[in-house]
Amino acid sequence: MIIAGFGRFGQIVGRLLFASGIKATVLDHDADAIEAMRRFGFRVFYGDASRLDLLQAAGAAHAKLLVLAIDDAPAAARLVDLVRVHFPHLHVVARARNVSQWVALRRRGLRAVERETFESALRIGRHALEHLGVAPYEARERADRFRRHNVTVLEEMMPLFGDEARWLSAARAGRQQLEKQFTEDKLALDRSHGAWAVEPAAPDDRQPAVEDGSRPPPQT
Repeated sequence: MIIAGFGRFGQIVGRLLFASGIKATVLDHDADAIEAMRRFGFRVFYGDASRLDLLQAAGAAHAKLLVLAIDDAPAAARLVDLVRVHFPHLHVVARARNVSQWVALRRRGLRAVERETFESALRIGRHALEHLGVAPYEARERADRFRRHNVTVLEEMMPLFGDEARWLSAARAGRQQLEKQFTEDKLALDRSHGAWAVEPAAPDDRQPAVEDGSRPPPQT
């Protein structure tokens, strides 16, 4: 596999893979980062990851996965276009620095695109709720509901990106929908007299609730 871009984001991915026994090929234009990775046994290439010759030298023709984590949004778009033409077998997962880049990458056919601050912001929100007295399970449920709403709204708005009037109209509708959800949540809390939900026990020790808030299907 290949990691294109070894800044703060790519390094976390690379370290996780390294800890799992997977040594990725790294493409980056930071000489210091390249040298550090060489010492740990990574195969590294110095230069612009959006260059076809560099991708070929890195083994893109035989790689199964490309992690796209370069900072330059236009270069990231060029890289995806190159991969689509020259290495159509190569699966790409990517980070987006903002919504604009998320839309640009999704429009290029990428399914796995994560906004770099989104999940960390949700986690901070969960910690804040817990500190203010919300039970951990309820805090997680609320963060998960917000995540589902946000992702759904972005998917619906994506075709409108570039049409400012329609985009703003859809954004307002999304905010109204979120406000409606907040109101429903508050009514549910009022009905429970301020008692937050208690995390239910897992069906058995082998099937605990997973981190993303989903739970395994019931036993039949």
